[in-house]
Amino acid sequence: MAVPHNIQHTLYSHISANTESPQIINSTHSLNTHILFCLVLFVDVALLCFMISQTSIYIREANNFFLNATLPNHLANFGVQCIQYLFHNPILNDYGLRLPFVCLHIINCILLYNIALCILRKPNDALLCAILFMAIPGVSMQALLVSYMGILTLLCFLIVYIQVRYKRIAYELFLIAIFLDSGSAILCLALFFYALFKRKTGMIVFSILCFGINMYQFEPIYGVPKSYFLDTLGLMALVFTPVFFVYYVAATYSYTFKKAPLLLHLIPFVGFLFILLFSTRQKIEIESFLPPLCVGIPFFIQKILFDIRSRLPNFRARYIVRIYALITFLIFGNIILFGNKLTYYVSDVRHNFAYSFYEAKEVAQALYDRGITYIHVPYAELALRLRFYGINADIQNMPPKYILQSSPHGDIILTYGNTIVAQYAVMPY
Repeated sequence: MAVPHNIQHTLYSHISANTESPQIINSTHSLNTHILFCLVLFVDVALLCFMISQTSIYIREANNFFLNATLPNHLANFGVQCIQYLFHNPILNDYGLRLPFVCLHIINCILLYNIALCILRKPNDALLCAILFMAIPGVSMQALLVSYMGILTLLCFLIVYIQVRYKRIAYELFLIAIFLDSGSAILCLALFFYALFKRKTGMIVFSILCFGINMYQFEPIYGVPKSYFLDTLGLMALVFTPVFFVYYVAATYSYTFKKAPLLLHLIPFVGFLFILLFSTRQKIEIESFLPPLCVGIPFFIQKILFDIRSRLPNFRARYIVRIYALITFLIFGNIILFGNKLTYYVSDVRHNFAYSFYEAKEVAQALYDRGITYIHVPYAELALRLRFYGINADIQNMPPKYILQSSPHGDIILTYGNTIVAQYAVMPY
């Protein structure tokens, strides 16, 4: 029996609406997730800027800033020049020093989010992946330090993104990475094992040559053999937090031997293996080898979510407990990082682990408040750090009128919490 034309039109419209509505809903859901990602990234950057306001230049950074002509220091110098041009206030130089690396951190977060969108099915899972990356204490420190870490992380993420998105190996990025830092050796080793799995002779030769060039240029093996294995384990647990470190290493091992080989899996696995084996011989420079380890976060999120979603609600308890433990340690780690000065309220220790990033800015501000920009500073490290903030930046022919002396009776008092951590007096020279 024929269906009237008006009823056919109504049925067709109803079916079309039901077909298109899931796409519209998914598109709207994705847009909301992207907006939420931007908000989370904004909060993360705001916390980093707060951390910049609370810290001073570290002595190693000061030495590199004035003496070494490396790529990170060129970026830092450019940032400081921009801040000086805009604000003419040397106390704000810290923002210029660290702004290029905060920008690198923003790019890295966006790249990881896009990698996660390619790997994970749901936009919310990709958002969770990006939040986890931002919440790792070592990643936050990486975003603030003047080093190659942010640059290497960018290259690692680009290499993985190009393979995941476009199904090709970015050989040109490997050639750039091997001349930056010794941490690029992990990328070369990961490419070597990937080539072995794929049985690609040319790629094997390329990875061996890159590894050899990197080792020859940076010579990371030195000194008398001595085990730092336990020290390295403790440092890795501090950088990643203990629960995440153990869980992440286990997930990396599991995925490497159970899934089809991808650089996404191999880079962190080879990185952990290389670092732990290397630490049985000598001390590890963790800032060189940290960037490749963060590449595998998308598959880590994939694993923990699969462990929960693939089980009935009655059997999810132990996996949910792991997630809560992971979140608790990450929150605690970030409180210690961003609220480090709060530890002075509960501790009588004068110099805690982050003290080397304090003091100089406050002393410089106190000298500016007294109208002093030229003063004799008998402490070499403090003098160099004060120079970064414009104190003695212009060396004059005449001797200075004042000297800065550490004194229990000085009127420049630095107090964090309930603890006086430094006290100086300005005296005639």
